[in-house]
Amino acid sequence: MSRSVRTRLLPAIIAFALCLPFAQAQNVELPDMGSSAGSLLSPEEESRYGARMLYELRRVDMVLEDALLDDYIHALGYRLVALSERPEQEFTFFVVRSDEINAFAAPGGYVGINVGLMHTAESESEVAAVLAHEVAHVTQRHLVRAYESMQKATLPIALAMLGAILASRNTSGDGTEAAVIGGMGLLQQQAINFTRHNEYEADRIGIFTLAKAGFDPEAMAGFFARMGRATRSNSSVEVPEFLRTHPVTASRITEAKNRVEAIRRNPPAVTESAANEARFRLMRERAHVLTSSEPAKLVDTYRRELRNADAAHVASLRYGLALALLRSGQAKAALGELDVLLKDAPNDLAFQIPRAEAQRLAGDAAGALAQLEALADVAPDHRAVQLAYADALNATGQKANGQRAMAVLRPIVAKYGADPTTQATFARACELAGEDARALEAHAEVALYTGRPYDAMEQLKRLLERPGVDYYQRARVEARVEELKPYMAELERQRIRREDQDS
Repeated sequence: MSRSVRTRLLPAIIAFALCLPFAQAQNVELPDMGSSAGSLLSPEEESRYGARMLYELRRVDMVLEDALLDDYIHALGYRLVALSERPEQEFTFFVVRSDEINAFAAPGGYVGINVGLMHTAESESEVAAVLAHEVAHVTQRHLVRAYESMQKATLPIALAMLGAILASRNTSGDGTEAAVIGGMGLLQQQAINFTRHNEYEADRIGIFTLAKAGFDPEAMAGFFARMGRATRSNSSVEVPEFLRTHPVTASRITEAKNRVEAIRRNPPAVTESAANEARFRLMRERAHVLTSSEPAKLVDTYRRELRNADAAHVASLRYGLALALLRSGQAKAALGELDVLLKDAPNDLAFQIPRAEAQRLAGDAAGALAQLEALADVAPDHRAVQLAYADALNATGQKANGQRAMAVLRPIVAKYGADPTTQATFARACELAGEDARALEAHAEVALYTGRPYDAMEQLKRLLERPGVDYYQRARVEARVEELKPYMAELERQRIRREDQDS
């Protein structure tokens, strides 16, 4: 399936995940939910369905897996969560490989933000404003309450869309897209009035959270208004996905501005800084380059923009240029740009990590490995550093370095076990070290977290059949199999229902 089709299917995958609670029942007769959203889904169920949505997005390669970006968006999101109405709620923030200007929330505190929105935002406060809005959707349980309002229509639509999404694995995607768009239209029509109320409430709560966290409270209204003006001023511009899923009216912008005026009468401390804005610009360019299908063209774009850049944007544009050079196979040129950046910020890991990669690709593998080893020693808990070091160790193809990479990654796997990149890097290290059974276990985790649960279960079962699996690993794998059985049973019930509908 092409990237463009995957992008257009993104709302459908999300909608499918949000409909999952109704697909889990053993028959299609819906229970009496009552009027309390709290009785509809337990926190554990919410988390499970949100995770399923994330796995589906990974399966179609829509999640940008990058430890530096993950750390940035996680820190930004939790700065807001800490001052939200439910700071105890767990959240998972992630970046989506899509040029559409959009963001969304799913049950269990899963919040995705598109690369397109990051690239369009002019300040960190604008990104934070969108995240604050989505966090408010979660803390106010809007998603769960939406299920309650739509429960009669949701199950058949959800099952139909699920069938279309699963069928898309082996098709060009055109028929899938048509089926999904039809289902999405029905769901959106059912939800529009309910959503309008939710949007106003998410604005209200999000703006106050934004201000308490030290961001510019005007950023939300400003961002919405700018998106609307850009669309109205050019009739040939397609309406951004953000405006379709977050409809903006003049009254809504006015209300947002009025709330800002109320905040300004009793203003919280503002903690925005030039350093924060500089970091945002670096991560914005990183996301843009890592999702580009033509990094070589970006090289020319960045060089052109650098010639006319103001001082505040030089570093981020040079960083984008360096990453574009690296991705387009020009490692030596990338080294030169990164060395310029490191003169002003010699300890910045965002520069040091790609510099080591450029050094290795330029032919100095030993020097790159030494640099990453030094970084790993001073940042033992930093996932991006440890992954880069393990990748460099694995690249040598040596058994001893595979064993070293295993040792480096064990604490990272313990902390970030649900990250498929961490598990895949660990699996490669295990293979080099001759630990095939442990590698198979890690590969099973990768399969699970990238939306391939049947593959995961099969690999775990094969592992239990292998001779020589020690007691501790066997116990761990058996516990994992038992943990996955209810999930697999739910998937099987959904499969049987689809077959019954098709017959």
